[in-house]
Amino acid sequence: MLSLVLLLSFNITFAQQRLEMEGTAIIGNKELPKVLYIVPWKSAQPVTLRTPPFTSVLDEAFKTVDRTSFKRQVKYYNDLYPESEIKP
Repeated sequence: MLSLVLLLSFNITFAQQRLEMEGTAIIGNKELPKVLYIVPWKSAQPVTLRTPPFTSVLDEAFKTVDRTSFKRQVKYYNDLYPESEIKP
């Protein structure tokens, strides 16, 4: 009986002990720049691109304007949005 009490008290005191371990610190050379190299482990699959657009937005911004069609567009705009509705 006495051995059982001693065994239980030993387990209680053993469980109360705390084990502290130091962590690992990795310190590199601080003079070198921080660089991340990403290296693929597989070769890239060839990609087939669809045909690019023939015109871009810049081409449309600098193209010449036909005078009669521009006047017609301005007239349509003025008919849709009269000046009385625009001004407060």
